[in-house]
Amino acid sequence: MITYLKPKRLGNIFLREIEEADYLDFYSIGSDSEVCKYLNWGPFIKPCEALYTIKEIFNQRPKEDMLPKGYAILMDNHMIGMIDFHSENQKQNSIEIGYFLSRKYWGLGIMHKSLTYMVDLAFSLGFDKVYLGSIVDNLRSIHLIESLGFKYEYESVGEDSSNLLHIVKYYSKYKNEE
Repeated sequence: MITYLKPKRLGNIFLREIEEADYLDFYSIGSDSEVCKYLNWGPFIKPCEALYTIKEIFNQRPKEDMLPKGYAILMDNHMIGMIDFHSENQKQNSIEIGYFLSRKYWGLGIMHKSLTYMVDLAFSLGFDKVYLGSIVDNLRSIHLIESLGFKYEYESVGEDSSNLLHIVKYYSKYKNEE
């Protein structure tokens, strides 16, 4: 697995690894309960929680040879969201992508562009399968996933940020389908 993500420009969107200096933007996004509604973390109560997450979770990934830090999604030099390789399944040679975006930027095609790039990157890195998960109630996310050509694969039970159990739908795309 790679442990570093090269910066990438996608039109007016810029992807670069998340940095500690992003913590106030990360806090702003992650303190919005509507953004965190379907995530398994948040909302942040204090800015120090965002800084802690960057330092102790994302910055530790490369040191432990697990995954790269993850991309901050930037517009106008401000972090507006994040996209990352969430977890790897070596047995299936697959990778899961996780993502979130500031509510102000929903519906503008930003995540569509970012996910398209990450899927292509995963396949170029040699993965055979990419998968995405979404709580069944998150219809915006499911629509996005399906619009990218991902196919429903299975359901599981997962927790949201309030520790409530939900059904999570998992979708996949295989390299040989490209």
